Amino acid sequence: MLRSSNLCRSIAASRGKHALTGDDYQYLEKSEIPSYHFQKSLRRLPIPKLPDTVNRYLASSKAVLSPEAYAKTEASIRSFETNEGPKLQEALLEYDKAHRDTSYISEPWFDMYLRARVPVAVNYNPFMMYAPDPDPKFNDQLTRATNLAISYARIKRSLDENILGPEVFHMNPKKSDTKLFRTVCKTLPPSLSWFGAVAFKAFPLDMSQYKSLFCGSRIPKKEKDVLYLDSTQKHFIAFYKGVPYAVRIFDDSGKLLDAEDVHASLAWILKNGKEAKPEESVGSLTSLDRDSWADARVELQNAGNEEYLKKIDGGLFAMCLDDLKTEEHKRLVQSLLIGDDARNRWFDKCFQTIVDANGQATINFEHSWGDGVAVLRLMEESFKDTNKNRFVSPDDQPKSHNPAHVETLNFKLTDSLKTKISEAQKSHVNANSDLDFATMEYEGLNRDLIKKTKLSPDSVMQLAIQMAFYSRYKEFVPTYESCSTAAFLKGRTECMRSATAATRTATLAILEENRKDIRQLLTDCSAQHFQLVKEASMGQGYDRHLLGLKITAQRLSQPTPDFFGDAGYNRMNHFVLSTSTLSTETIVFGGFGPVVADGFGIGYNVVASKLGAVISSNKSKRDAAAFSNALYKSLDILRGHLVESK
Repeated sequence: MLRSSNLCRSIAASRGKHALTGDDYQYLEKSEIPSYHFQKSLRRLPIPKLPDTVNRYLASSKAVLSPEAYAKTEASIRSFETNEGPKLQEALLEYDKAHRDTSYISEPWFDMYLRARVPVAVNYNPFMMYAPDPDPKFNDQLTRATNLAISYARIKRSLDENILGPEVFHMNPKKSDTKLFRTVCKTLPPSLSWFGAVAFKAFPLDMSQYKSLFCGSRIPKKEKDVLYLDSTQKHFIAFYKGVPYAVRIFDDSGKLLDAEDVHASLAWILKNGKEAKPEESVGSLTSLDRDSWADARVELQNAGNEEYLKKIDGGLFAMCLDDLKTEEHKRLVQSLLIGDDARNRWFDKCFQTIVDANGQATINFEHSWGDGVAVLRLMEESFKDTNKNRFVSPDDQPKSHNPAHVETLNFKLTDSLKTKISEAQKSHVNANSDLDFATMEYEGLNRDLIKKTKLSPDSVMQLAIQMAFYSRYKEFVPTYESCSTAAFLKGRTECMRSATAATRTATLAILEENRKDIRQLLTDCSAQHFQLVKEASMGQGYDRHLLGLKITAQRLSQPTPDFFGDAGYNRMNHFVLSTSTLSTETIVFGGFGPVVADGFGIGYNVVASKLGAVISSNKSKRDAAAFSNALYKSLDILRGHLVESK
């Protein structure tokens, strides 16, 4: 009898019949430390000293500007430092002192995003692809979509009940991520909790963005968009063949429905969903420039669609079920970033999870509400959760769906709206027809191998990017590497300028001088990179500070200082190389569009098995495939030097 019982349990487990019941099913976890316990004691983002910002700006300018341009920009910023700068610095400090519930850059950063009039698709929304499920059979579209939806709902419930573990960076997890740490921190009042954590060399991160992770959307308005949030909603939005559906995931009391109910709803959509005519695929309107979309949205509301729009805006998230079935990287990136003609997307949603016919799952998210920290946590938690708890299995036969759990959002469309949708699709395709993509995977180096040489893996990848660009174009250009400032209250990001004097020297020594003794140069690159990352993450970069000073002049109705119109300053903010790293095993690759017409967008990953990158460019300006080859070759060159120096 015992053997039979064990066998039954084994069969049930293999079929995905999870054993979770009660609160164990309803919540991802029940953290001893409340989710937002550290918020009240987080440090505030510092405002750098003006002379420090000036010197940091000049140091990075010298690495990329010509001697003539550098001389002019040095004179310009020194004049600013002496004349308008000190008064603007004083006014910025006063503003910061009067807004202690936020950071000096938080509201201007929201404003910058929400006032932008260009389409959010490609220009702002990035994508990040999940690694495949370790068990190949679970990489099934219906199974993966259902399991992720259930996991997201568990995370949402945990956040709502303040029982999702707070985000904490542990310097040494073995020593600090302990029972004693949790006991001490939860015992301390919220106003002192940060200090208790730091005593363990653990650093709590800002979690203000997590409240916008679900049930939100960006609403287009003339001149400036608004962010909408309705955390009371009990459904998510599924898109299939251009048709949106409201899919119930919580019952009337707010409890998570049984997994088989959600499974049945999505199975019904995949089996019975009719394809929308192109001119009736409302999601395409979200690809428009913001003012045009604002006009179209008013027209949609006036045609009697306000309730449908509210359901989309307030839904927990969007689940885009695609028919695409390809392993070809270039085609995948095009689908995940651009969404073809956008008929099966809603780019304004807090996040969309795209699950294609191969069961590949990817998140594309609207960027104004938050940054990669919250989305990455969502992805890592849901990836672990769905791999551990098989809520449904491809072996499970979906039961009959409950018609009350699925509502087809049949928008009422006038001829004018249908014309606008068709024009939006044409405009979106045409606007992105010049975009090109390439991917690069290099297995000759990896994170652990580089660490053994006592170099920063990220610095090696950044040097390879500099070498690749110089080998193709024989120049050095402003380079952006995104760096989180989440260690501070309502911190967002800082720009880490990864083109440095050290990378310039090393690139020239390797490619022009053909020097062999470059180990010290690589060490210098790594040391300088580490210092810049440290400064940026601690709020001591210069880009956000200079932006804050410029906005302060505008807020005070003062003339914009001449420095901000300086050719060197404009050049330094023309990021030909825009980069972001996604160093986690949860993500296979991620990417975004180039931020300037003649630039590259480079999303890269440095993991235990390899180095990889997704590269985007406008093919009329830059060749993504050629850059990918140059990056591979640069890594090969660096590998030779690293192996020789071991």
